[in-house]
Formats: sequence, C-alpha cells, structure tokens
Amino acid sequence: MKAHTEKIPHKISDYIKEHFREDFLFEVKEVQQLGKHLNYIVEVSKDDFIHLLRFNENGDLVKEEAEQAFPPDTHEGPTFEDIPE
Repeated sequence: MKAHTEKIPHKISDYIKEHFREDFLFEVKEVQQLGKHLNYIVEVSKDDFIHLLRFNENGDLVKEEAEQAFPPDTHEGPTFEDIPE
C-alpha cells in the first residue's frame, strides 16, 4: 500500500466523538485503496475494549468489531485456594 496523506473525513471524527464521548484513544490503522474507493480502518480504545471500525470514503461506518483489551486468563492453573500452605 502506498502512503496516503489525505486527512480522514470529518464524518469519521464526528462518529468517534459521538459514540465514544470522553476518555478514548484512537488511531487510524490503515487506509486501503480498493479500486477507486478508500476504506479507513480506525482503532478506538475505551473502557478496556478495543473497537476496530471500518469506514468507507464518505465516512459511513461499514463494520465494527470489539474485543477486550485484556481478555481473562484462561490458563487452568491452581486457584489461590488450591495452593497448599
């Protein structure tokens, strides 16, 4: 992918501000050229979740996925109560 220096559409910034309000971090992870169209992939971190948002070139949300930033440990080790004294 070649570097893309264009700013993201205001509609994307407005969407993020409206839906995530306060205390969030976001980063434009990728700008994809798909034929004649652009897609913007934006990562937003808020409340221990990472939201991966895909917008089209008009700034319309196309897809959203969310996952826990720190998923629970599924390691099946002994619990604190199971450790002998």
